Amino acid sequence: MSYTQEWWPWAGCETTSADVVAIEGECVGLMDPADGTMVLGEQYRKILEVIAAENRTVTEGEDYSTIALLAPMGAGPRGLVGERALHQLEGAFIGQYRANRSETFPKIRLLLANTGHDGSKWRTTVQAVRKNAATGATASPGQIVAVTGMGPSQQESIDAARALAKDPGIPMVADFITAAGFNTTGEIDDGGPIPGLTSTAVSTSAQLKAIAEEFKKEKVGGDAALMWADVTPQGTKDLYASSLKDAFLDPKLGLKPYVDRSGLSFPFDPRGGPSLLRTISDTICGAKIDMIFYAGRQAFMPTFLKLLRSRPCRSTTITVVTGDDAQDQNPNDPSLHDPEAPIKVLYVPLADPKRLDHEDNPDRQLYREFRDEFVAPHHGVTFPAAHLGTGLAILSYDAVTAASTAVQKAAIGVDASQLTLPSAAAVRGQLYLFTGTNVIRGASGAFTLDSTTGERVNVTMPTPVTIP
Repeated sequence: MSYTQEWWPWAGCETTSADVVAIEGECVGLMDPADGTMVLGEQYRKILEVIAAENRTVTEGEDYSTIALLAPMGAGPRGLVGERALHQLEGAFIGQYRANRSETFPKIRLLLANTGHDGSKWRTTVQAVRKNAATGATASPGQIVAVTGMGPSQQESIDAARALAKDPGIPMVADFITAAGFNTTGEIDDGGPIPGLTSTAVSTSAQLKAIAEEFKKEKVGGDAALMWADVTPQGTKDLYASSLKDAFLDPKLGLKPYVDRSGLSFPFDPRGGPSLLRTISDTICGAKIDMIFYAGRQAFMPTFLKLLRSRPCRSTTITVVTGDDAQDQNPNDPSLHDPEAPIKVLYVPLADPKRLDHEDNPDRQLYREFRDEFVAPHHGVTFPAAHLGTGLAILSYDAVTAASTAVQKAAIGVDASQLTLPSAAAVRGQLYLFTGTNVIRGASGAFTLDSTTGERVNVTMPTPVTIP
């Protein structure tokens, strides 16, 4: 695909950041909010003002390290990505803020690495990140030593991860990547290992295992039709959806027999429009189906639920079983509250505030400390408590906390009093040492990282949630 690009100054990119570029009407690249708080538009202005104020305080000193949040930002056609990124930024800021108020060295500056609303501009952004990274044996003040976020589980994200991992590599802490094999091993495709890629979210296979255990406990019977998508609306591989499909059909997890009994499997291409979803919703009326195993993105779910509500056999109860992306689903969707068309959605949230604040959660205090900080005023701005509901702020906070903890551990020399700015390599090494009693105290609980895969470990079994 060809496009034109213009370097700043450009009327739509209100920033003096040297690594911001305008592509197809979007401002992408590496941004310091201190250089302009309108670079992403009015929706982001307040959170960028808060990060800008914190960054100015940090850079008043001589010694600080930089973490970049790489993610799709800016509102897409439905505004969904804009909301996601907004919550991510709020959680990331709280991670930065708390790290900077601990009695540790160095302070953390937070930059934004915008890959465009759909992640398709990742090449431009990764190039800017690598140019500003501390990839040598030593580091200078302000150089990037870690990247968090990494976007959703789709091909653009894995391409960006491989580019960042190239020697000299930059360590990465993904916040809500859940596709199986999208980790240090690189088993998600045939591209080989991705050194430095770690993740703080629960994988799709772990999510569906939790659902299978719940079915076994409750002795849930019935048949299920499988719906699956392999590509994104852009035509690239959707690694999250593919991973869900594989997990639904994995004999070891326990959900495959439900599909085997029905024998129904419906592929759908998001580029095909709602007609495909209508055909699927109508077709299931010809078979005795209790559940639909939905291996797709939540973005298409409201349309599908609406079609299920109007299908010929709408009086038959149906449960849509899916992955963590359903946390974006509006619980007040009319399609989920029609007594003449009973529909439920079952999924495992990555970070459910209600569960985290439950008295049975052994790490409840960690969540409460984060929540109290989240709703407190910072630099004159207060974040809405409702933004915690998507779980994205919690996940982003955990990723920044993991990265900043690794940065501050890497800064300590042989003598604890010897402190130096760490290189990216030193930070990467620390990420793989979060094991045993060396835990990360995240808002979603205390956890460690597997030294082989880089995935989150030592977590309690995820809890399935039903809407409504």
